[in-house]
Amino acid sequence: MVLNSLAGEAINRNFQVLKPFGRFLELGKRDFYENTHIGLRPFRNNISYFGIDADQLLRERPELTQRAFNELMGLFRSGHLHPLPYTVFDANQVTEAFRYMQQARQIGKIVVTYDNGIQAKSAYKEPPKASLQLNDSGSYLITGGLSGFGLATARWLAQKGARHLLLISRSGVISEQTQQVLDELTNSGVNIITAACDVSDKNALTAFIQSALTQAPVLKGIFHAAAVIDDSLVRNLTYQQLQEVLMPKIQGAEMLHELSLQHPIEFFVLYSSVTTLFGNPGQSNYVAANHWLEALAAYRHQQGLPATCVCWGAIGDTGYLTRHEKIKEALQTRMGGAALTTNDAFTVLEQLLCHPITASTLGVLEFDWRALSAFLPTAKTPKFIELAGYTPSSDSNDNQSADIKRMLNELSDADLQLAFIDILKEELSQILLINKDKIDPNQSMYDMGLDSLMGVELMIAIESRFDVQIPVMALSEAPTLNKLAARLLAHLRGDIESTQHATDTLANINDLSKRHASAVTDEQRLALTQALADTQTSRIIH
Repeated sequence: MVLNSLAGEAINRNFQVLKPFGRFLELGKRDFYENTHIGLRPFRNNISYFGIDADQLLRERPELTQRAFNELMGLFRSGHLHPLPYTVFDANQVTEAFRYMQQARQIGKIVVTYDNGIQAKSAYKEPPKASLQLNDSGSYLITGGLSGFGLATARWLAQKGARHLLLISRSGVISEQTQQVLDELTNSGVNIITAACDVSDKNALTAFIQSALTQAPVLKGIFHAAAVIDDSLVRNLTYQQLQEVLMPKIQGAEMLHELSLQHPIEFFVLYSSVTTLFGNPGQSNYVAANHWLEALAAYRHQQGLPATCVCWGAIGDTGYLTRHEKIKEALQTRMGGAALTTNDAFTVLEQLLCHPITASTLGVLEFDWRALSAFLPTAKTPKFIELAGYTPSSDSNDNQSADIKRMLNELSDADLQLAFIDILKEELSQILLINKDKIDPNQSMYDMGLDSLMGVELMIAIESRFDVQIPVMALSEAPTLNKLAARLLAHLRGDIESTQHATDTLANINDLSKRHASAVTDEQRLALTQALADTQTSRIIH
């Protein structure tokens, strides 16, 4: 049997897989109204074709319709049939329902209900600021809670009234700084239980929680802050790197989800990253792990379970970025905004926990779209059209163009070459997330880790800074910053033909040396190449 709702060529393909004496049930109407041609050849196999139009059933056979629906509802009441998975939105949230569907986040159907009628849309009013009030009647588990943002979360929960905290990390190592925080919390009356526990190890996690709850009240909240960062380009990723990053996030969250079903959980908070919104070269394993957290939060929402997943932007005063200042600077430049403070982060988290929203995931970051879009190859796609629309126009590009024109008028070509190399170093360092001082202008950018997507990003940055359009393929012809700067200079001087001539001549020399290896020695080839370089330099200066 084939139950078909597809149109066009899909019908013929479905006929091909239908066994002899099979039945083809057509639910779609498009081909009926378009009078689509179907050949008779498939019917040689004694197949049957049924056109099903429920509208006609209701109109032409009302008694049969009533009998069929009564039988159907009886099967639901008896438990023989179950509804398909669905996500419910109130009619007043229909905009959110369509956005949810547009993002293809649902499993099954999306249902819009009219339980509350249709309310007149009033002017937006920001919800009143609420204060999270916890007490000593519950315990709160924090994974990754012995360092960084996890430890900061423990201190914040204590400030909000929590008096029983279960803090775990895989290593269990307590640094001197961590010990000071734990002593501070203990002296303020907080019961703290710590352990070295791998959150992805279900047996170890279960044993820890069971033991801890003999010394603390029921578990009411889970904050999953555990993370491992091991960056690498996709082509260089090893299985171990994937496991190291994915296991704490994914399997750890899955273990926590399963264990949470046994406790009266009020808060189930997952720490994701804004890298899932914009991507980040070199962090595909980390991005994938955080995407899984967001999917788990959506699943828990569908099951009616509490879940809050926050895509945190760069947090500057604790955790990973405090230990990697250069990466922090590069991220701030790319995002165009300052890193978040822990106080700002927890202010937002408090409102999310006090005023749960329909969306299971929310990004929290400070950014300037004009700066971010310059480094984002997908900036002009429909996904970001609202961000682009809300961004005020800026004359920053005009200012940069004016700076380049001034440099062309005031500097010699030799000084311009050095200035352009410095600008390109700055752009490349932000894309590769490496120190600008470590970039060798004579080394191939591909050897430094540049890939095709990053190449597009670099070209977008060059277009923004220099107000010129150079094809991405130019990187294969000028793979070093020295050569790329020379090409830019020639382009801006209007002498791009000489650059192309030089490239073609060098290709001819390479071809000549390959075809007549005996006729062209290494010394002759070196002399030819040097002469070409001198000629190219004289053309640019001219």
